[in-house]
Amino acid sequence: LPDPFLDLFNRPSPNESCEGRHSAAVTPQAFALLNSDVMTDRSIALALRLRNEAADLSGQVELAFKLVLGRSPDAAEHKRLQRYVQDMRSYHGKQSISESRYPTRITRSLVEELSGKIFSYEEILPVYEDYTPDQKPGDVPPLTRALADLALLLFNSNEFLYIY
Repeated sequence: LPDPFLDLFNRPSPNESCEGRHSAAVTPQAFALLNSDVMTDRSIALALRLRNEAADLSGQVELAFKLVLGRSPDAAEHKRLQRYVQDMRSYHGKQSISESRYPTRITRSLVEELSGKIFSYEEILPVYEDYTPDQKPGDVPPLTRALADLALLLFNSNEFLYIY
C-alpha cells in the first residue's frame, strides 16, 4: 500500500523513471509536518537520542542542529533555542498527559441476522501482543517533550525542508 505521508510530498511512482520530480509546497504538507503522529514520533525519537548523547542542554541544542541541519548553530540561534527549550520544559512540567496504551483485546457488538438480537464478543488483537510502539508524549518526562518540540521546530524549518 502506498504511504499517504509520502504521497503528500509528491512521492514518485515506482513504475516510472524519475530523473526529475515536481516540487510543490502546499498547505497540507505544512500541517502534516507540524501535527502528524509521524513527525511527533520522530521528534520524540530524536529528543531521546539527544538526551542519551549530550550531557547538558547546550550540548543537546548543538547536537540537534548538527543532526537535523548539518551545521552548528550561531550564537544567537543557540541562545534563543536554549531559552525556547527551557520555556517548553516549564510548560510541559505543568501539563498532565496520560500514557498511551495499545489494546490487546476489544469488545465488538453486532446484530444477529436471523433474530435481530444484539450480541457482543471479545476480539483478541494479536498484532499488539508483542508490539513495541514508539515513545509517545505521555511516556517521556517534560525535558524530553521540550527537546521534541525543538526537534519539531527544526524539522519544520525552511533550511531543513529545502536545502539538502
